[in-house]
Amino acid sequence: MSEANDTPSEIAGGTGRVARVGLWLGPLLAVGAYLLPTPGLAHEAKLVLALLVLMATWWITEAIPLAATALLPIVAIPLIGIDVTVTARGTLACATEGLCLAAFETAPGAIRPMGLGDLGTYYSNPVVLLYIGGFLLGIAIERWGLSTRIAYGLVSRGGARPGLMLAGFIAAAGFISMWISNTSTSLILTPLALSVAAGSAVNGREDPKFAAALVLAVAYAATVGGLATPIGTPPNGIALTQLRLQGIEVSFGQWMAVGVPVVIVLLPMAWFILSRGLKVDAKGAAGAQARVREELAKLGPLSQPEARVAMIFFLIAGLWMISTLVADWIGAVLLGGARIDSGHVDTIIATIGALLLFIVPAGGGNGRPLLNWAEAQRIPWGILILFGGGLALAAAAELSGLSPWLAKGLEGLTGVHPALVILLIGLLVIVITEFASNIATISLMGPVLLSVAGTHESLGAASFIVPAAMAASMGFAMPVGSASNAIAYGTGKVRQADMIRRGLIMNLCALIVLTIVGLTLAPAVLGGAG
Repeated sequence: MSEANDTPSEIAGGTGRVARVGLWLGPLLAVGAYLLPTPGLAHEAKLVLALLVLMATWWITEAIPLAATALLPIVAIPLIGIDVTVTARGTLACATEGLCLAAFETAPGAIRPMGLGDLGTYYSNPVVLLYIGGFLLGIAIERWGLSTRIAYGLVSRGGARPGLMLAGFIAAAGFISMWISNTSTSLILTPLALSVAAGSAVNGREDPKFAAALVLAVAYAATVGGLATPIGTPPNGIALTQLRLQGIEVSFGQWMAVGVPVVIVLLPMAWFILSRGLKVDAKGAAGAQARVREELAKLGPLSQPEARVAMIFFLIAGLWMISTLVADWIGAVLLGGARIDSGHVDTIIATIGALLLFIVPAGGGNGRPLLNWAEAQRIPWGILILFGGGLALAAAAELSGLSPWLAKGLEGLTGVHPALVILLIGLLVIVITEFASNIATISLMGPVLLSVAGTHESLGAASFIVPAAMAASMGFAMPVGSASNAIAYGTGKVRQADMIRRGLIMNLCALIVLTIVGLTLAPAVLGGAG
């Protein structure tokens, strides 16, 4: 994951000049967008366009907290008056006059304005509920120190050579960030990295290249590792909700079938980039390894709470990986042959895991459950609101006819090779996310991505949405690109020029890998045209 509520936060909003300018610039640009000549665009769609511009401006400039901006659809959309009808599947279909209504062969019945009840389904989307369970599991893993033990254990097996030790940090950060936030992963591992760098000092002199490589290894691996699972980083969850708008249900295991290969490819690339030129003498390497073993020894034997959290973690993770089979079993045995979406089963599994954390005693004489409500309140609720706001905005764009209108305007892309389209979208997202929140970036890109997908129906929505969502986490070059980068830069061990140079190489590698994924893995695993 890429956010946490224990700082650095990417959703708190800014207080500087850019934020103050953005606060006034947003409404002005929104009015300008509404007044622009837009032939063929219905009045309601023009209002949604203005809302999108306002939210994009406030998100990019952080004029107010990002989660607060995500509340705007609750106020604006019911007042816009987007006419909708309910299909036989129980989903909303657009019925706005103009382009959207023209899609119906016959005029739909039971037309009504889109209201707060409809919006509530987006703010309580199953993916939002999945993240609640995932966040609670991550909180419990951190609370009892299981993540620290895993980290120290993996790093200690890296060996005394600097390259192997660097690989140990990359493996530890990559694995842990699959399940807890990137920020928390960096906060856990960066102090260890600094301790190891200090332990490698010879005659009181620390190798600055080794120290910089270690802290950057934590930052980069934490970012990359989050791509592996749906709960690994919030943009992944936003991608799932956007795919559901296209009728594509993605299970936990299906996402991992795409995300894990990306991680397996990018982590060695990060190691190669960071390990160039590392030279630590034998005495310094031995001191570094000794420091890791000392830290591991301080943890003592595995405690009862750690063991019980680990059991629940492996149970839930295992069920997530086979959720498609679990969904088939539920449908055949419990529902009399009715179908249940495997994505919904993922949410049920996450909720079961959360309940177990509140029920199972911690043991060890604690007299308390593994998780109490005071600890549970550490959930980053702002991220969940951002999910809902971004999804509501994308749905309004689709239902009002804005997305189809944008797709019509992008018809020129039909003749462009999909690889180039995916590459350019990824590049745009990476550039934006180097300076803006990754969640806000992929949220405001939603209507555009859905429109672009319509220009290349042979591949389907997943080929564009999944690479773009993953690209939103690829802010390697700038200290403000991610919270993990900020933590690494804040140690004082990394020069900004070094971070930019290595980060740009990582961005390029990621861009190439994600383009290949969009053309191959994404459509193969997640389906073609949605």
